[in-house]
Amino acid sequence: MMCGFFGFVDFSGNITQIDYKEVCEGALAINYRGPDDSSFLARPHLCLAFDRLSIIDLSAPSQPYVNENDNVIMVCNGEIYNYLELRSFLLAKKHVFKTKTDSEVILHGYEEFGSALWGKLNGIFSIALWDERKKKLFLVRDHLGVKPMHYMVVKDRIYFGSDYNAFHKQSRVKLEQNPNAILSYLSFRCVIGEQTFYKHIKDVLPGQSNVFSVEGESRECYWDIPVDEEKDRGESYYLDKLDKKLSSVIERQLMSDVPLGAFISGGLDSSMLLYYLAKKKEDIKTYITGFRDEDYNEFSYAELMTSSLGINPIKLLLDEQEYKAGMEDAISYRGEPLSVPHELAFLKMSRLMKKNITVVLSGEGADELFAGYGRIFRSPFDYYKQRKINSVPGLSCMLSPIFKAQASKQFFSPMEHFLWRYSWFTEDDKNNLLNLDFFENRYFDEYSISYIKELFNKTGNNNYYRAMYYILGKIHLVNLLNRLDRMTMAASVEARVPFLDFELVEMVSRMPLQYKLRWNGVLPFIKALFSDSEQISEKYDTPKYILKRLAEGKIPKEIIRRKKMGFPVPLNSWFNKEFKVAAIELLIDPDSKTGDFINKDNLKKFLYKDNYTSKYDYDGKKIWMLMNLEIWMRRYF
Repeated sequence: MMCGFFGFVDFSGNITQIDYKEVCEGALAINYRGPDDSSFLARPHLCLAFDRLSIIDLSAPSQPYVNENDNVIMVCNGEIYNYLELRSFLLAKKHVFKTKTDSEVILHGYEEFGSALWGKLNGIFSIALWDERKKKLFLVRDHLGVKPMHYMVVKDRIYFGSDYNAFHKQSRVKLEQNPNAILSYLSFRCVIGEQTFYKHIKDVLPGQSNVFSVEGESRECYWDIPVDEEKDRGESYYLDKLDKKLSSVIERQLMSDVPLGAFISGGLDSSMLLYYLAKKKEDIKTYITGFRDEDYNEFSYAELMTSSLGINPIKLLLDEQEYKAGMEDAISYRGEPLSVPHELAFLKMSRLMKKNITVVLSGEGADELFAGYGRIFRSPFDYYKQRKINSVPGLSCMLSPIFKAQASKQFFSPMEHFLWRYSWFTEDDKNNLLNLDFFENRYFDEYSISYIKELFNKTGNNNYYRAMYYILGKIHLVNLLNRLDRMTMAASVEARVPFLDFELVEMVSRMPLQYKLRWNGVLPFIKALFSDSEQISEKYDTPKYILKRLAEGKIPKEIIRRKKMGFPVPLNSWFNKEFKVAAIELLIDPDSKTGDFINKDNLKKFLYKDNYTSKYDYDGKKIWMLMNLEIWMRRYF
């Protein structure tokens, strides 16, 4: 059952009629997450409103659900894919169900197992559960962070909800922007970890349960991405196991009492998803979006796949004017600056697909699992190569240019190298385009540094290659899932991500690295010594090796062999045209909200450049991010 919810627990029991009104207004503000039904519930310590998007048991009453003794109350935004197995077990234990929904198993599952239930759930979910007997509030988020859960502590009161827009309706705290979040955003294109763009609002982390009582807050990590590697069992073993697991996962995620379809892109991940989906379901609705610039759409590859299955995809083409006009709309649903340039395309496509379907399957997660970002996953090779060269006294200056090591900058730890390699705004960009005095001359905010350091510590700091999978799963993936949730739910569409079934994630995470990112032989490896990761990727190595092997004979070879495209947006090209005018009007305005932390003189020179030619549209992306910040700040502050 997809939804939006907003509410609070007040341990002092000090709840007023104004609170009731504000909670209802908060739920109404996010009604797009659940337009099919709504409900409100109040107890001495609890006030809660819920918007329902009906997926399972359409005639069932809306949440919140309350147990027979009226002492356990819960809401869930998400889907529990193994609910039938859990329901059968709980029925045998004499629990009484009032609906046939998947969500109700959480209520009775908690009665049976307590907080041990979270580890037994297979699905995508954010759960708020109030135990009246223990006077405890549980806020729980699914294993990988597919569904959002935000909270705000105000003295004896804990507000919680599935969308930032609801929090603007409460009057206990005036929401303020978080300056640290701006540095995090410019570095990682999102705010990482628990912190958000709002000073008082935090996120529950993926795989975590936050528990609140009169004694305070405690946190339990009930699941985490594995960092250990199992003993190699051979390629045929992993091919067979991956084939069976993908098939079973996709079959499990087809549960729905409403029409279901699929996002496609013309890439490997969505093509593989569509292959397995077509084996289990007829008359599949498929959707693809792109831009009118031929270098920025993948329609021809998508049609290769759909034509082989006899499917006619529904296409959406966007141009510069439509994109520019829709940015503020997309930001209003996100409640924060957009993080990925193609988010608006996701929103437009979600609105189009809502005419025919309510559930869509998407290929998120495969890149993080199987090393799809070849340039990033191969970058530890650069680090280790540089460390070897620097260990030879007197030869580093001579060898660095030959072996394409970063001669001008030395890195003394994988974390230091990661921060340099992954950051969107480089130190030079920050020196040039920002007013660093505003950030106390820091390139990164302290929280982000401590959070990333903690992630590296969890991997044991002994293998940068393995650490990269874990860290991208904790930073990059969570951001992409947030984008997917916001833009689909803005159109009242539920998005499911089969590649992120936690059992599949456990299996692939423990798989030896050579089955994800593999050298193409001894000679390519030797040639790679004289190159860097940018030049190596997909030339001397093969990202997603095991997934490509599995794809052989299932999807067209042209899709398997093609280089990753990654749904780019032609920002460099656009900023060479009309988009430049919009950027100048926004950012150079004397009253711009971003003026405190932007170096306007240097930014003006950058904006008036004759031409943007950076790789991967990096110049355009940087301007686009600053525009996002300005639009968001004008709207909310």
